[in-house]
Amino acid sequence: MKKHYSIFCILFFLSIQQHTAQTEFRRDSIHIFSWSNADDSWSHNTRELYTFDYEGTKETNLLRLIANGGTGNWVNFYQFNKDYNTLNNITESIQQNWNSGAWSNSARDTHTYNAQHNETVFLYAIRVNDIWRSQRRETKIYDGNNVAAKTIEELDGSSLVPEDRYLYEYEIASDRLTQEIEQIYFEDVDFWLNVEKKEYSYTSFGALQKVEEFGFNGGQNNFNTNGTEQTLYTYNALQQLTERTRQLRISGTYRNFERFVYTYTLGNQTELIIQEWVTADNIWRNQFRQLRTFDADNNEIELIYQAWNSDIDDWRNLSRTVSFWIAAAAFDATTLSINAINDDSYSVVVYPNPTANYININTSIPVHSVTLYNLQGKQILKTKGKTKIDIGHVAAGMYLVKIHMDNSILTKKIRIN
Repeated sequence: MKKHYSIFCILFFLSIQQHTAQTEFRRDSIHIFSWSNADDSWSHNTRELYTFDYEGTKETNLLRLIANGGTGNWVNFYQFNKDYNTLNNITESIQQNWNSGAWSNSARDTHTYNAQHNETVFLYAIRVNDIWRSQRRETKIYDGNNVAAKTIEELDGSSLVPEDRYLYEYEIASDRLTQEIEQIYFEDVDFWLNVEKKEYSYTSFGALQKVEEFGFNGGQNNFNTNGTEQTLYTYNALQQLTERTRQLRISGTYRNFERFVYTYTLGNQTELIIQEWVTADNIWRNQFRQLRTFDADNNEIELIYQAWNSDIDDWRNLSRTVSFWIAAAAFDATTLSINAINDDSYSVVVYPNPTANYININTSIPVHSVTLYNLQGKQILKTKGKTKIDIGHVAAGMYLVKIHMDNSILTKKIRIN
């Protein structure tokens, strides 16, 4: 199987070299439909419109409209206004609700970064009597570019107080997360108490293979030897995630509880089925399903949510989202000039795309940092000085990769399967 996969990688890489001119796309709008069982039809009730700035790579406004009864008119519902710093890291997102013909502030997210451009503080606040009141704060401490600790504070009375803390450990060679410890805070004695530990293990090709959770034994002041639950990950020959199975420890052994089954078409995840385990019948029973459709440019254009109807042994529609995309900018997939002037002395290759476990960056000059964002502008991960980045733990979807090289910045869109 390993040999076949190597051949596939070579063929895929050769294929992108033969198609140099590509177009970068951004989501222009989405239309949301709900299913009516009464007449077996879709009802179009919601629209979302997107506005981009910062060279077309950052979403600065998301506007949601809802249908106004049977009038056929669309009316404002809410919007998000987003701002970014000079390095295109999101710094603020304000939600506004439409009330009495005007926008009113409702909630605000703010983000603070350190000198390495890693997010150090996330603060969530709501608007009360024209005053922003903080509700939640997340503070991160880093070891290099890895999060070593994250503390969560929640509003208690008139101030934010510590509630939870997470401590992280990584492999030295690969920077892969190996352990996460959750703690809760006791303010009266100023003490953090261990609650749970998660241990992460990986496949030979670096993808997440198992996450096991262990409870804490306060009487013995250590973590239990036997886990309370585990999640197992299975991949196909192309290293695409095909199953994610959650198991609970019952009467001393792990037993199936929940399963996610993934199906791909031409590298895109086109189906996800969520199932629950029925112990009495010793079978998996369907619960929910997601169906995705993509255009020729690998942009997701339709997402349908369905629930399993056991009465008829078939799927029943719940909701449908249709996405519209527009061309943002033309780029060369294999020989991208990194300078504003037409200078072909340097080139950058980002491959494979789509990918499942790693992003490789091939360039003739040093890479200072690589940052991965989702399409909403949230930073997912950041590395420093690396040209092979592990993304095996990142959820499937479209992302933006920002590569810093000397005084130049390259932004590239990729799909993670």
